[in-house]
Amino acid sequence: MKTTLIKYFVLAVLLWFFAVPCYPGAGEKEPQSILYFYNSETNINNFVSLKITFDTYLSQFGDYYFQPFSDQSNFESFVAENDKGVMLLSSWHYSMLKDQASLVPALIGVSNNKTTQRKILSTQHDIESINDLKGKKIATASNISYSENLLREMVGSANEDVVSSVKFVLVPKDIDALMAVGFGIASAALTSEKSLENFKDINEKQYSQLRQLGISKEILLTLAVVHQKADAGAAKLLATLMKMSTNPDGKLKLRMLGLDDWRPLTPSELATLNVTEVKGK
Repeated sequence: MKTTLIKYFVLAVLLWFFAVPCYPGAGEKEPQSILYFYNSETNINNFVSLKITFDTYLSQFGDYYFQPFSDQSNFESFVAENDKGVMLLSSWHYSMLKDQASLVPALIGVSNNKTTQRKILSTQHDIESINDLKGKKIATASNISYSENLLREMVGSANEDVVSSVKFVLVPKDIDALMAVGFGIASAALTSEKSLENFKDINEKQYSQLRQLGISKEILLTLAVVHQKADAGAAKLLATLMKMSTNPDGKLKLRMLGLDDWRPLTPSELATLNVTEVKGK
């Protein structure tokens, strides 16, 4: 009983730590800049490992540290009240926050020489239409609000009753979502196109039993954004991110985010985000 209570206490402390940012104490030196992370497209559950890994990497290049968030609302509140550091977030989430928090995109993630991805709705083979998904379970590695929005875009406004009736099953990774369909735990999975292609190579038999019922438009990959009032520390941290792909250790860290590189956004990518000007660029 005592051991169980200790485990619950440790778990509660860790959940609080990653929901609420930690600041230097009195007399401690303020870090040059902080890299904040919350990605609605991923359901990362090992924040301890992620933080230690990125803290260790970033500390080689300056007085930086990494602060992941596990809770969307806490992240949004923090972003609205603070104007320092660099934030990593999905392009969908950025579009929601950019006006209320005066955020500007500085870098975009690159994967396989692309800065966009598509999401696929894969179902069990007996699901022949969108209407067949009513009341069913959909496995996803993204958060609920993102998944609902994505499904709504895929099926159209005429099928709002389907969106409101489904139950989302959260899993750690896209591959787990696809496996959940294969094992009958869920009737459908929302994953990236890349993950579906990888699944075909890993388990062709289960892949052949899936039906692709929906596909999203091209979605911009993860963004590194700053406040319009960003300081020199944020600029130096962005430069450090830009150099990650030139460092073998940096490449490994990028893969943890599902990326190969960072680069500045093109005018067309800025237009996609409805950004006409990047101040201070």
